[in-house]
Amino acid sequence: MQKKSYLIIVLAILSFSCNNVEKSKKDTDQSSKKLDVVKKLSVSFNFKTNKADVFKIMMNNIVVDELQKKNIEIFENVIPSSNVDAIVAKFDPGNMSNNIVFHLGNKTIKEVEIKSILVSYGNNQYNISTAKDLSKYFVFNQFIERDSLSKKLIIKKVDGKLFPFFTMKQNLIKLLKGE
Repeated sequence: MQKKSYLIIVLAILSFSCNNVEKSKKDTDQSSKKLDVVKKLSVSFNFKTNKADVFKIMMNNIVVDELQKKNIEIFENVIPSSNVDAIVAKFDPGNMSNNIVFHLGNKTIKEVEIKSILVSYGNNQYNISTAKDLSKYFVFNQFIERDSLSKKLIIKKVDGKLFPFFTMKQNLIKLLKGE
């Protein structure tokens, strides 16, 4: 009789201890899932413009494998407005490059006032909202005339051509990647 009692007690202890191990495994798995943040690039470009055109946010030279690269372009038709317009570009996880470009359309000369550019990648987020930040984190090409104290861009033709764009500097891309 005593052996049966011991056997029942041992089986009960084993049964409860196995359940606790399984529960702690589930808790650990759930907490590690919370730590795994999806690393995808998100860009919110907030601006005003005085002419209609097609603006783009592009990510170029994304490495697919050692033989292939790809480009992703997000287009938006913009119209003149007294309100702030926004282009929100979300790139899928696994798509990140060192070449991120903002193209300001090539239909006509115009003015563009940048209100802010919010960029995030994983847990890293930066809001570029001052003229100083624009100079620090972006390079503007010769089709864009810009006073370093202002966030207003004057889009102009050069030699009869119009191809205004600005690119994200490597210092911001490294900050986003956490490097």
